[in-house]
Amino acid sequence: MTVGAQVEPDSRPLVLFDFGNVLALHDRLEICGRLSVHSSLSAQEVCARIFETEIEYDSETGKYDSREHFRRIKSAIGGDPGWSYDEFVDEFKNVFTLNDEAVTALVHAAQDCRVFILSNISYVHSRWLFEQEILATVPESYILSYKVSVMKPDPQIWRIALSRSGVSAARTLFVDDSGDNCAAAQELGIRSIHYRKGVTDLDGEIDRWIREISLSTVND
Repeated sequence: MTVGAQVEPDSRPLVLFDFGNVLALHDRLEICGRLSVHSSLSAQEVCARIFETEIEYDSETGKYDSREHFRRIKSAIGGDPGWSYDEFVDEFKNVFTLNDEAVTALVHAAQDCRVFILSNISYVHSRWLFEQEILATVPESYILSYKVSVMKPDPQIWRIALSRSGVSAARTLFVDDSGDNCAAAQELGIRSIHYRKGVTDLDGEIDRWIREISLSTVND
């Protein structure tokens, strides 16, 4: 590129992919089962104390670091004194498996669109994400709740994505496994796909949306 040449804006549409139970599958009860071996509580009791609580919200909005996250979980579930931070990271992080059908859809979408990952996620879980080469290299950008200090379904998280990309809501598609999150995105004018593994033809639905967007651009 010639020095001083003006860079043309990227006019491609934008696809926002959720991480948990879209690009990577996990089971909260499995996570809690791993943690429960350090406590007298059952897996179900551990889940009740750490998920959908202030502990989860604060960790996924970056209010404290991962060591404080561990300390709070350890206190909440009465963890064994000898339970270490390194053990916690291994048990809490390595609970995901790549979801091949969604990852394939992401790779295909990236051929014609800009692709971001937008997720409610803690630092520890993000470490697993970035250890997966395909997730760490294909997306252009990452809107991660612990980095931007806001979680879905707060509309601000999608506004951050739109601002960062410069793409309008009308040219943006959002994929999530939560109907509530999809509804919140749609309130902003963002088309959404409520993804269900084995039910949703994700690759096909994204491809149809890309063709719709292309036709509307031509007609405009």
